Amino acid sequence: MSVGTRYRAFISYSHRDQQFARWLHRQLETYNVPARLVGRETAQGTVPRRLTPIFRDREDLAATGDLTASVRSALANSDALIVVCSPDAVESRWVNEEIRAYRQLNPDGVVLAAVLAGNPDADPNAEPGETCFPPALLEPAADGSAVAEPVAADMRRSADGRRMALLKLVAGLLDISLDQLIQRDLQRRQRRVTAITGASVLLSAIMATLTLLAVSAQSEAVRRKAEAEDLIEFMLNDLRDNLEPVGRLDALDAVGAKVIEYYDGQSDGEMTTDELGRRARAFHLLGEIDSAQGDLDNAYHHFRIAYDSTSRILAVEPTMAERIYEHAQSSYWVGYFAWRRGDLDVAEQRFVEYRELAHRLIAIDPDNAEWQAEVAYAQSNIGTLQVAQRRWGDALVAANAALEQFRALAEGRPDNDPAWMEVAETLAWVASISEITDGREAAIAAIEEQLALYESGRVDPTDDWRVRRAVIAAEYALARLLIAPGWRTPAADLERALQILEPASFEAAALIAHEPDNLEWRLIGVRERLWLAQAELFNGRIEGARNAYVTATGFMAHEAWGAAEGARFAVTRLHASLIEARIFAARGEYAAAQTSVEHMLTTLGQVDDWSGALERAPYYYAAGANTLADVLEAQGQVGEARRVREGVVRRLDPIRDRIRTDSAAELEYARESLERALMTAQ
Repeated sequence: MSVGTRYRAFISYSHRDQQFARWLHRQLETYNVPARLVGRETAQGTVPRRLTPIFRDREDLAATGDLTASVRSALANSDALIVVCSPDAVESRWVNEEIRAYRQLNPDGVVLAAVLAGNPDADPNAEPGETCFPPALLEPAADGSAVAEPVAADMRRSADGRRMALLKLVAGLLDISLDQLIQRDLQRRQRRVTAITGASVLLSAIMATLTLLAVSAQSEAVRRKAEAEDLIEFMLNDLRDNLEPVGRLDALDAVGAKVIEYYDGQSDGEMTTDELGRRARAFHLLGEIDSAQGDLDNAYHHFRIAYDSTSRILAVEPTMAERIYEHAQSSYWVGYFAWRRGDLDVAEQRFVEYRELAHRLIAIDPDNAEWQAEVAYAQSNIGTLQVAQRRWGDALVAANAALEQFRALAEGRPDNDPAWMEVAETLAWVASISEITDGREAAIAAIEEQLALYESGRVDPTDDWRVRRAVIAAEYALARLLIAPGWRTPAADLERALQILEPASFEAAALIAHEPDNLEWRLIGVRERLWLAQAELFNGRIEGARNAYVTATGFMAHEAWGAAEGARFAVTRLHASLIEARIFAARGEYAAAQTSVEHMLTTLGQVDDWSGALERAPYYYAAGANTLADVLEAQGQVGEARRVREGVVRRLDPIRDRIRTDSAAELEYARESLERALMTAQ
């Protein structure tokens, strides 16, 4: 460290929080201060373009032999102190000493708290191990005057979350209002999306121009064709890689159509295998866009065209790894959409083919990490198919095998490597299957491990909308498990579920606002609000439930929602009907509640074999039937209520070992209600 170096901030942290401190250091030093704020004069001086340098002892003291002297020098030359607060920091001698030294050396210095774990409101005497503020942070000043508790940037997902907390720290370091910074941050993100989207539109226009030029003059044909195909390669690879993380893959819709139009002017016999491959990837792209917009028929059509193309290419070049890989992707997509459409025979054929192709890739290059990942994907796909076939034990074996393969790939990889995202997503599958095979607690443990991975910084959702969606999905999955016991949910679990769902609702709304036509994100927002409404009902807050339900139906009012296909949308519509009925019942509006729930039960009552029905159908049938029975009892129709509950027991009891926790809770509620009614009659 050079003498006289001035730091924007000094990060003080326990060594056990090193991974988070490294993430925070990187985020602060790479944060671009909005241009309109740069140059302003504040109490902290002139607002800079970048917050550099930030001092973190593990980075900056690697070569020094005098830790104490170096730390004191850095503290004296830092404009602010950021304390990473956690139960480990409370116990850290060095964190407390650094706080005391900073206040001694900089009596008027800025001290900011970044809460990583623990409870800021915990009493250190009454709740040892829960508090997060190091004692030195709350000690009186040197003159004996009391020190105000620092304004904390709470990184926990149940509080500010990492993005908002980071902006709070930046605002504190610059001494500007948080509102200004949030507005600039949102504007900058929107400009980034607009710029990339605009680039795709411009490139699409260029593509059309080059296509015309390529056929307009024979002397220019070869050169123009080469330019056009270079541009195609860029759009199908580099531009796509830029648009997908910011959630604007839809901007490539016109690009994919232009590519196909370009190649449709040539017969298959005229095209090289490279050209056939690019055409197939264009159909892959259109299929993914169709899928995001809820058009399953067109998506399936595009992927099957791609499958036919890559089949022909592979027949010509059967030992070329690139061709094997391209056809493997086609096999996956056709299998995936066959699975979503309920055609399990075709899904199994394509998933098995995909697995065989992945093993062929490994045989060519055993050390290739990408090919190893393909084997793990194939294992996961087989597990997904086995879930649809209700082969729960086999599915858990496949999911755990995929998880271990992804873990092995991720170890040693840097933060935000795609392998870490695969570990997180596979944990979600393990949780879903474990709920059936091993119970609610095993599923909760797997989801908590998934969320801990997001919190660790290994998978950072800050600038990747796909990861942000995955985080919300994991959060509402955990909340659902927490309230799965229904009206018997322990108070602590109910409170925890509400703490998860309430802040997540704003994040879900941001996803929808970011890309309103993306049905995948709209679906996640609707689901989150419906589970929030359910938790509010269990908590006795009827108006809170109503507000969440109204927001969910607002999300469902989008024109594309009505035409959305697939089991996930059908199940979500059932959930909305159930919540509506329960809200009416809670308000004493029994006729309206009965009308809402009877249509749902009529639809579900037409299903004869629950083992092959929609995976969540048993829950909605049982929950709806119990709601109807409660409404009938409230209106004095005890005999009819008994008949409805007997139907629940008759349908669910034969499959009780293959239903989820909430379905089992509804079955138990029906049993207990029947027994209570019998005792009353006697």
